[in-house]
Amino acid sequence: MKRWLVLWFSLLAVSVGAAADTSEKLIQGEIRVQASMAHHLSKDDRLIIKLYYPSDGIERDPKFQILSDFTLPLTFRIAPTIDMSGRTKWPSYIVEAFTDKDNDVLSVAPGELTARTPELVRLGTTGVVLELNALRQ
Repeated sequence: MKRWLVLWFSLLAVSVGAAADTSEKLIQGEIRVQASMAHHLSKDDRLIIKLYYPSDGIERDPKFQILSDFTLPLTFRIAPTIDMSGRTKWPSYIVEAFTDKDNDVLSVAPGELTARTPELVRLGTTGVVLELNALRQ
C-alpha cells in the first residue's frame, strides 16, 4: 500500500508540475485599436491572432486563433504546437493580429487592420501589446 501511495503522489507531482509549467509556453498580452483606425472595424469582422516562426521567408509552425465575436481592447493568450514530450519547436515566435472581413485569413480585403510584434517574442512573455494601427496589405 505504501508503494502505491508513493507512486500516486509522484505522478500527482509530475502532473501538477506540468500544469504550472504551462505559462512558460504561452505569449500573453492585449490587442487594441488605434483611435484613428477604429472606423475600419465592423461588427461582422473576425479577429485573427496568429503565431509563427519566420525562417527563410516561410512562416513555420503557424497557429491561428479566430474570434468571430470580440471587443477591443482584448486580452489574449496564445501558445505554439507542443510535441508529445511537451516541447515546442522554437523558443520565440512572431505574434500577429488582424481583422478579417471576408472570412478568408489568406486573402486581404479592403479595410482590414493589422499589427504584429516587430521581432521574435520569447515564450513565457507577458504584457505584449498589439495595436491595430495599419491597413493590411
